[in-house]
Amino acid sequence: MLKKILVMAMLSPVGLCAQTKPATNLLLTRSNVPTQFDKVTPVIIADAVAKVIKESDARIKAITSVPAGKQTVANTLIALDELNYGLSDLGGKISVIEATYVDDKTRNAATEQSEKLSAYNSDITLNVDLYNALKRFAATPAAKAMRPDQKKLLKESLISFEINGTKLDAAGRAALKRTNEKLIALGSRFSRNIAEHKDSLKLTADEVKGVPENLSKAWKRADGSYMVIVNGPNNNNIMKYANDENTRRMMLTKYYNRAYPANIAVLDSMFYYRQQLAEQLGFKTYAEYALVQKMAAKPSNVWSFLEDLRDKLTPHVPEALGELKALKKQLHPELDDTLYAWDNSYYGKKMLDAKYQLNTDELKPYFEMNNTIKGMFGLYEKLFGFTIREVKGVPVWYSKVKTYALYKDGKKMGSFYLDLYPRPNKYTHFACFNISMYHLKDGKETLPSGALICNFPEGAVGEPSLLNHGDVVTLFHEFGHLIHFMLSHPALSSQSAFNTKGDFVEAPSQFLENFTWNYDCLKLFAKHYKTGEVMPKELFDKLNKARLVGISNAQMYQVYLSMLDFTYEDKYPLTKQKGINQISTDLYSMTQMPFPAGTHFICAFDHLNSYGANYYGYLWSKVYAQDIFSVFEKNGVLSPVTGARYRKEVLEKGATIDEATMLENFLGRKPNSDAFFRWMGL
Repeated sequence: MLKKILVMAMLSPVGLCAQTKPATNLLLTRSNVPTQFDKVTPVIIADAVAKVIKESDARIKAITSVPAGKQTVANTLIALDELNYGLSDLGGKISVIEATYVDDKTRNAATEQSEKLSAYNSDITLNVDLYNALKRFAATPAAKAMRPDQKKLLKESLISFEINGTKLDAAGRAALKRTNEKLIALGSRFSRNIAEHKDSLKLTADEVKGVPENLSKAWKRADGSYMVIVNGPNNNNIMKYANDENTRRMMLTKYYNRAYPANIAVLDSMFYYRQQLAEQLGFKTYAEYALVQKMAAKPSNVWSFLEDLRDKLTPHVPEALGELKALKKQLHPELDDTLYAWDNSYYGKKMLDAKYQLNTDELKPYFEMNNTIKGMFGLYEKLFGFTIREVKGVPVWYSKVKTYALYKDGKKMGSFYLDLYPRPNKYTHFACFNISMYHLKDGKETLPSGALICNFPEGAVGEPSLLNHGDVVTLFHEFGHLIHFMLSHPALSSQSAFNTKGDFVEAPSQFLENFTWNYDCLKLFAKHYKTGEVMPKELFDKLNKARLVGISNAQMYQVYLSMLDFTYEDKYPLTKQKGINQISTDLYSMTQMPFPAGTHFICAFDHLNSYGANYYGYLWSKVYAQDIFSVFEKNGVLSPVTGARYRKEVLEKGATIDEATMLENFLGRKPNSDAFFRWMGL
């Protein structure tokens, strides 16, 4: 997942007065010197935002003040790109601070200032003078003679202005501004409620039976009880291993109720104001508004795509569920044979053990975190022709964060940070954050810098972090975002990889997941952390044979999440009539399982905030991802020639050309869904 929007919260201004403003703000260095994240304070954050807003005001005034007939590419389009760059560069840094900092005051200052910066960005889209200046420029001979990438930026900028309110009258723009401000505040509150939610589950020794001791010992207390913090890794371990059905049910209920009930009210208001925003802009629904700048273009295309996929998957779901139900009845005849949400992982693992003789725990010693990262780097280096080096002594926001630099042909291309494990108040999902945008001015480059903010399972004190194969898939995916970001060095900063269309942006990362299912790739790094033994081919064959187990269920769940998001954003009257939790309950029927009673997972479904009307993009992008991989399958999965061509035709292009053209240039034909359905075994 790319984290492209700022998540925000509120801050009491008390702590801001006790410090002195810095002479040179370390968040505004805009150079290849690493940001001094260890020295960030609330005052530095507030000062940086104030300065960027003042700088941006001056840039807007300069663009709008150019007389008719005097406009040039430099004083209009390049000036617009500089405006975008300054705001995006600071926005990325503040977003990372908000997502990662342990210190409450600094983190809250970041969320407050993020809200201010987002509001300012929203105001820019309502700036009629700036829009008119761009519109005038578009009619000039200079604009018509521009490079294709420059024409693309101008065209997309004008569309962005037009669908965000510049054609409204003054009263309409004022009303839209108020709506935007409400949505920014709601988005801030939604994400903060998730990050700051704290809950735990106290269990007895009997209730944690089945959980391996190397996992459960971190939970054990002096009195013999087990205190399990409710977070992603712990939930996964309870779901997979705990023999007691009630233990699994209690944990899933708590995990699915993160940020409940607070975020029910937030979501209800968010969907209301999104619909208001759409109507104020002349659209029937928020989804219609959101798709103007997506590959799908209009809601009917998304509905057709999702409904077709649902219909193709539906006949395959009963067979997969039936196997799990039969196993549950066999192992626990005293229980009813209904399969519940808290049964999936547990009996799924049991079935792999029984039917495929695959104990997934046997895989973990081959995926020790440090060795997996080193191996992933090596594989990508071989495939794409770059090298990665760890860099010591870089200022970081947390002691366990590691830093690296990426080089191609001996030239540094960018740098990145890895923040891999959960901790209190940290962003709770997995995402790639931009820190510094690529920038080229007067022949001087500022290289891109990004971070992976993740929540992989961390080993207990003195123990290594061992990943399951699903974690490895996630790691490859998220790192794919990072290399896409670092390898794209566009002439215009506004056209970085982060700015590709929202329903394409996941494709380059999803494509790379395939390499975790290929033995020639895995054997390069899947080595036992104690013995150094390469994962045996027989063990991989079991894993690969089991790959399709439950895939229909898993993909149907993705269709469910996509339809849920799209229903909220394209069928607001129905959402309002039934209530948001009832919609999530009703649509769940397509999974052919009972909805977990008493849960409200939508309260912590962060994509409803950051990916509104775009969750379908994961499935939409997957079609392209598998089509891309089919070329590698044909030419050799580890072919450096194909890898170099893909790097040049897709990764390095960023958002400089149309995504459909980019795909056709690499594929040598129009994209199709054949490889996607083969991947699902359909």
